[in-house]
Amino acid sequence: MTIRLEEMHPALVHMPIVLLPLAVGADWLGTTRDDDSLREIGRTAIRLAAIGVLASAATGLVAGEEVNAEHEAHDMLTTHRNLNFAATVTTVAMAAWRSRNERPNATYLAAGAAAVGVVSFTAYLGAKLVYQAGVAVQPARGVYRPGAPTLRPGRLRAFAAAAAIDLVNGIRHMFDEVSNGRIVPYLSSPRGVSSPRAFRDEPPRPLRAGARRFRS
Repeated sequence: MTIRLEEMHPALVHMPIVLLPLAVGADWLGTTRDDDSLREIGRTAIRLAAIGVLASAATGLVAGEEVNAEHEAHDMLTTHRNLNFAATVTTVAMAAWRSRNERPNATYLAAGAAAVGVVSFTAYLGAKLVYQAGVAVQPARGVYRPGAPTLRPGRLRAFAAAAAIDLVNGIRHMFDEVSNGRIVPYLSSPRGVSSPRAFRDEPPRPLRAGARRFRS
């Protein structure tokens, strides 16, 4: 079995999608029913959700450097990435707070409900990116680098090196776009109007010089 760089994200993203609502729901029920066992489930689940959301965020940044996304798809991908970054920070903060407190409070539950809403919306955008825009789908030329390393025996070092380069570039591109005001462009741009290119197209470069980002 092999796995491409851009395929790691969909393989891991279901962890926070499942665990975050479980954590918030268990804590809410545990609070309303004064049930310590439910609260303990919530406490454990938010810790696991934090691990899952960090893995999902990191692999999402890697995937963003490997796929083609243009015009409206680029706006969706940017919005998906930035909102998930906010959800990641919130989930990790919730896990840290919950580890020090045996009982959730109203602020914690409200933050969790908001995070669940954000993750639900970004999951919707992720589905649209694949099934509507064809991002990362080979027939739609949705992958920038078809020859990217795959995870298989003898290729682990090359796969890890490519993922590390994409992760660094993904973080850099996220902060570049946010600093330019492109936070949730899919929500702020009129539909059907192509967004300006955030980065100029460049000729392909060797892997050691840094992988190409998703096309804008």
